[in-house]
Amino acid sequence: MNFRNILLSSALFAIGALTAFAGGKAQSGQFYKTRYHDGLVTVADITRDKGPARMVSTAFQGLVNQEDAQLYLFLAPHHRRQLEDTGREYRVLPLPEGENPGLRSLFKEYSSKVKNIYIWSPEEDWSWNIALMLASRNQGLPLTEQMYQYLTAETPWEGNVEREYGRWAGKRAAYEWAIENLMPDCHKNILFSVGLRADWLGNPWVIYDYAMVTGGFAFWLDDANPEERSIIEDICKAGNYVPGSVVMGYAKSGDDLLNVTNRYNIGYVVSDYYSNASFWCSYPNKSFKQRKGKAVKAEPGKIYVSVVFSDGDNVQFDQNALYAIWTDDDDRGSFPAGTTLCAGLQELNPFLLNWYYSQMTDNDELLGGPSGYQFIYGRDYNPQALETWFKLNRKWLSSAGFKTACFWHTSYRKERGIFQRYMETSGLEGVFNGDDDVILDLYKNVVVMNQGDHLVREGDLYNNLAHREKILDKEHPHFINVYPTAATYGHKGIARLKREAERLEKDYPGRFVFLLPKDNVATAKKYYKKHPDQIPWVQWQNKENGR
Repeated sequence: MNFRNILLSSALFAIGALTAFAGGKAQSGQFYKTRYHDGLVTVADITRDKGPARMVSTAFQGLVNQEDAQLYLFLAPHHRRQLEDTGREYRVLPLPEGENPGLRSLFKEYSSKVKNIYIWSPEEDWSWNIALMLASRNQGLPLTEQMYQYLTAETPWEGNVEREYGRWAGKRAAYEWAIENLMPDCHKNILFSVGLRADWLGNPWVIYDYAMVTGGFAFWLDDANPEERSIIEDICKAGNYVPGSVVMGYAKSGDDLLNVTNRYNIGYVVSDYYSNASFWCSYPNKSFKQRKGKAVKAEPGKIYVSVVFSDGDNVQFDQNALYAIWTDDDDRGSFPAGTTLCAGLQELNPFLLNWYYSQMTDNDELLGGPSGYQFIYGRDYNPQALETWFKLNRKWLSSAGFKTACFWHTSYRKERGIFQRYMETSGLEGVFNGDDDVILDLYKNVVVMNQGDHLVREGDLYNNLAHREKILDKEHPHFINVYPTAATYGHKGIARLKREAERLEKDYPGRFVFLLPKDNVATAKKYYKKHPDQIPWVQWQNKENGR
């Protein structure tokens, strides 16, 4: 190990004795890595900036961090706390008086790094994407006319200026030009669905620093629109992406962008409000491990319940909502709950995944969100590449330390072959099916269990389980999972879960037993191995076949 790697390793473990959680070899190659900055971190506070200036500031951060990851942004109060979690020294750029002080402080500090300015217009939303891609390749900055005027008036600057609006008749022409002229230099397995969503003026996305450092192709198109969908398909074909490639950001259609990209070997890592990506990816990759699930004795009449907090496949939830749950909830650790996280954090943000492991209690489990190491629709993924994806999925889940994960948009009845192949190859102890159509099964020593109903507000857990209590017999044990949403039920959610569980115990004493997801899976597995005739899937098949 050379001196630089020693510095990297010591920095990563600054928050405590974390090496006890190290697993096997960490995976790599899914994400772009910037170079770690050994010295003082520079911080720009852009919390007071308006939306467009915040958006451009994140792109500016990517330009600066192309050399090494020296620049960090404060966009919200918890970003300061996360930087301070590292124990690294930093300085905050002084803010001038007036509007958009954060962006102005950045331009004053780093204008010498800007060799080109690419001007875009909100009236032509594609011009932002074109300007962003050009800037990433040519030491540039994407600015509106107004930003260009006030920044260069305050801080003298000399360089080239190019206007990206008014150049093309429409978005197809613009993206066809980008495919021909920019795609050859794009990152080979990362692209971005990012742009001027309807709320961009007030709450723009912040993943643009990563788009800048990676040079991935960036588009903003609606796959629900046939014309724009065909442009997305042209981009995917031209990129010739290999299995394991990812689209980052988010889409006009939400998750259903996968209906298109999955057919071209591209999974999803939702990351629209994931900030400082170009900084955090500079930390060295790290692997992790957790204990296996432990079975308890399954007793007739009891209902064994596990709880999984949602949205961890979306790395902005890992960094924001789930981070808040883990930092702000004094009750965390007093009630068993699983938290979904993105397995790719071992490369994209090793420090954050390391932090979660360092904060774990005996009542915490970290597990994979949909659909393992990436979000895919199993039913739509390129069938010729699915086996390769399954192999990658197993490696990434293993080195992330996850024992259970969720799998969506693949019916256990209709696409059972795909689902069972996922179970065979994943290395997991249990899989939670998000399609709400699965009857619990034990297949080749892996449990598949319904992911369960979404809990949105306090009362949902009680109502859900009280209903189950009425319809489930008392002759056998039962095993279920529930899925509170991080964005709504999540904050202070452990306290809510405890209150609802206490109500259930009062009204239905001894009926419910709450376990970690992997322990619930282990308990179901142990029971059904001894009583295979009671497996709900077997009973359902027998009924269907008239047995």
